[in-house]
Amino acid sequence: MRRRGWTTDWRFTAALFLFTGFAESLAFGHLQAFTPLFLRQIGVGVSSITAWTGFLGVIGSAVGLPLLPLWGALAERWGRKPVIVRSALIEVVLISLVARAHSPYTLAVARFLSGFVFGNTGVMMAMQSEATPSARLGIAIAWVSSGPAIGIAAGPLLGGVVASDLGLRALFYFDAGLSALSALLLLLFLHEPPRTRSAEATGRLAVQSLRDVLQLPAVRSLFLVYLLFALGVTAVQPFLPLWIRAVARNGVPALLSGPPAYLIGLVLTLGGIAMAIGTPVLGWLGDRLGARRSLSLSLFGNGAFLVLQAIPSLGPLAVVQLLQGFFRGGVSANLMALLARAAPEDRRAAVMNLSLLPQQIAWFAGPALGTALAAGTGLQGMLLACGALAFAAAPLLLLLRGQVTVARGAVPPA
Repeated sequence: MRRRGWTTDWRFTAALFLFTGFAESLAFGHLQAFTPLFLRQIGVGVSSITAWTGFLGVIGSAVGLPLLPLWGALAERWGRKPVIVRSALIEVVLISLVARAHSPYTLAVARFLSGFVFGNTGVMMAMQSEATPSARLGIAIAWVSSGPAIGIAAGPLLGGVVASDLGLRALFYFDAGLSALSALLLLLFLHEPPRTRSAEATGRLAVQSLRDVLQLPAVRSLFLVYLLFALGVTAVQPFLPLWIRAVARNGVPALLSGPPAYLIGLVLTLGGIAMAIGTPVLGWLGDRLGARRSLSLSLFGNGAFLVLQAIPSLGPLAVVQLLQGFFRGGVSANLMALLARAAPEDRRAAVMNLSLLPQQIAWFAGPALGTALAAGTGLQGMLLACGALAFAAAPLLLLLRGQVTVARGAVPPA
């Protein structure tokens, strides 16, 4: 029997996907954080920057969301590797366009292309779940999930240093180079084992994956859990800088002393670092205690500490942000491990790729919900309400008891 090469080892695949997620998260994080500054640099008037920032922020999602079912179906029909590599290559093109842009219209073209980058995360998770022994699935999914978490943690600091020393164009070229390295590594070393590919038409596969989300009890419950969690978190995120600045007026501990921008960056970075640590730790715990128990713990911890961020004192707020980030890291890793077991084998990539839908819905609805709550109850009331919403996802897991199995075959007729 021929010996398996190191490129087929599940740990190597996880490391490759970790780097892919890191490069993507870093690039898009910098794009989101520094777009307003870059618009000013390329000559957009101050009065127009807000409108352009909003437009550029939604155009990618508007293009990418309708295409999500397509990429998963294509992965089942023609292979997972081409769909994953496609995403990395388009990412290189769009970030390079940003780096060379001299008008907001070029940025609009680049952000339009970002809609075609969507649809790789679920495919990577499906591919990883099939390459990994069942007993190590939790830690493998956690490693893959750590890539974006590390990018979120390191992004603000790394981006600020590079942009301050070399300029924003250099930062975007750096991101494009990192994305190109990711694409090259995927092309050369990602091994897709032989598997029976679906004979169904791509459109039919896409429709069936949507039916799975609606009709399979475990999948439907997991999506609802993820939506409640994501709504609570994304509703709070845009307003945390304002809350940190408001709380700082009540007094700042000596250890945290500094200007407002420094305080905001420090507190938010603590949460990012904690999330990068919590993702593998709670994923490993999922292998030991069961993914559902670890997910429940993660959701309870995330919701409780999200509520406690309403404490109007900067020192405790920094500690709470750290703890909330830690438990937040365990949600995606354990939820994806459960979803891998609940999705039908012949449509696993298609179903898992749709796991972005709750997050995307939350990105649209969350800020609007936070704005409405903040207007009606103030920032502190909004934090309490959104924390309670995220916390409600934990009891919902009771619906999953006895439901999560490795599903086979098609969805029963409606």
